[in-house]
Amino acid sequence: MFKLLSSAVVSLLLSLGLLPTTSEQTEALAVTTTTVATHNTLHGQATFKPLADVIGWQEVDTSEGHTKLGALESYDHFRPGENRLDARNSIAISWRRNKFEKTGDGSRLTHGGEAEVTPARFVNWVVLKHKETGAKLAFVNTHYISGAWNGEHPERQERWRTHNAAVLEVVADLRGRGLPVVLVGDFNRPLSQDIPGMNHLRTAGVDGVPIDQIYVREGIGTGPAERLEKYGSDHFAHTATVAY
Repeated sequence: MFKLLSSAVVSLLLSLGLLPTTSEQTEALAVTTTTVATHNTLHGQATFKPLADVIGWQEVDTSEGHTKLGALESYDHFRPGENRLDARNSIAISWRRNKFEKTGDGSRLTHGGEAEVTPARFVNWVVLKHKETGAKLAFVNTHYISGAWNGEHPERQERWRTHNAAVLEVVADLRGRGLPVVLVGDFNRPLSQDIPGMNHLRTAGVDGVPIDQIYVREGIGTGPAERLEKYGSDHFAHTATVAY
């Protein structure tokens, strides 16, 4: 009798909208697991591999590189520049189209270019909605100026810091929207950065910090990053798993 009364009460509460439905409970408990990766492609000379569910590329700044990227099966891409070789397209972002739909994006200039020194630099990002769970993920990709911290070009450090400030602002804005955030890129500095609300993922089996780095919002990383092969580049690819 008590069980019948309890069931009746539960049914009444559900009908009044005071308790979540079974489907709502299941959705609330669902966890989305996503693999992410970063790879500097050596001006498109590398082989473009399906490294993860979401990938941030650097140095896709040649026709060869964009042709290879376009041939990567099962992926959609964010290349915001109007022309194929626009500098902002060199940090393209790719995601598996069967798993995600893009619900937002952006691209921000961090500093201008200078002949024989650096191209214009950018930070790109997308917001991806998981088609099965409905969970959203903000994925940020960037590539800092080279040579600022190797002892050869200290005059480039100002540009590096300007770039870094822009990256921090983009990450803070995405975090402020309540989104889980992943930041990847070629930081051209072998030092993990202090980014509020974000954790740097160390690379398993690697001493120190490589210049290719992955950061995740606090609470969504599931372990260290993994160093993969170079696949024809002069940089190793890196991957990690996040749950949100």
